[in-house]
Amino acid sequence: MMIDPNDISFHTGAPAGVDRVNMGVPSLKGRNLRISLKQWRMFHAVIDSDGFFGAADSLNVTQSTVSHAVAKLQDQLGVPLLVLNGRKAKITDEGRILLERSRLLVRHAIELEKLAENLRQGWGSEIRLASAPIFPAELLPLALRKFSLSLPKVKLRVRQATHEQAKSALHNNTVDLAITTQMTEGFVGNELIKVEHVAVAHPASVLFALKRDITSDELRSQCQVVISDIDDYVATEASYRLSLFTQVWNVSSLDLAFRVLRQGIGYAWLPRHEVQQALNENQVRILPVVGGSTYTTTLYLLHARSVAPDTVTGKFAERLQTCSRCYQENTRAPARAELMPDPACCDDVEQH
Repeated sequence: MMIDPNDISFHTGAPAGVDRVNMGVPSLKGRNLRISLKQWRMFHAVIDSDGFFGAADSLNVTQSTVSHAVAKLQDQLGVPLLVLNGRKAKITDEGRILLERSRLLVRHAIELEKLAENLRQGWGSEIRLASAPIFPAELLPLALRKFSLSLPKVKLRVRQATHEQAKSALHNNTVDLAITTQMTEGFVGNELIKVEHVAVAHPASVLFALKRDITSDELRSQCQVVISDIDDYVATEASYRLSLFTQVWNVSSLDLAFRVLRQGIGYAWLPRHEVQQALNENQVRILPVVGGSTYTTTLYLLHARSVAPDTVTGKFAERLQTCSRCYQENTRAPARAELMPDPACCDDVEQH
């Protein structure tokens, strides 16, 4: 049987004289849990829909149903959440304080239901990961495969995200781990891997016809192919690596970037692990750039506030760190014919 989050209730108040910070959350034994998640969801809808009418429409209920639920919520709490200004409902200071906490409550209830569904289907915990597009994607299934030897029913859900998207997801508690190009204040994290980028172009590019090192001014005269949503290159110091050109061709994927380059158009700064095969097959070549043809971007693994080292997510993060470290060491080897992770490289850390 599925859990209906609307049937779950709780009481927000703390008994007089109880200090939650110093004494912890008091026991709920014997307490009457009076406020339902349905009431909180209607309160959220009023805020998100800018009024009772919009809330009723979004929830597919009558306006009087929403008004009654919010009025009852305020009575039970004993504090005003909203004040009416004509037909507009304005949130109070008390309402603002309770808004984010109650959103977190509803999210946790939904996650609890999803966990129950995973268990019903034979799965265990779900790990939600936001990953920078430049992270070597082959490391994720490798880390999960090694990790699953001890916990075979873990489910991994991955989505690509820029730093700002990952930061927002961490704050909203919609991911457990984030691989991103910057540390984020308020979240624990560690350096995960350094990604090398190379300046590449088609072998028939006019830039190679110069037969010498290419200056930044000469690069500016050419079209730069940029993959949208890859935001790491803007952090580099050299101006010719920045998106400051009159000729910029934005594409949505690495595949499209290759298609443009194969036509002999422009150049691009791309992760070496993504272009190594094309380099081996002479589909693209590394440009001899004054000041260097490569640069590196550091990626960090950030933990959501709820992730502890002894949890499933914490242990997976440890395994991912190990695989990434081994991959990094392999890519430093002189021979770069293949940049594929060694399946045995994750075996040097004891399985938990």
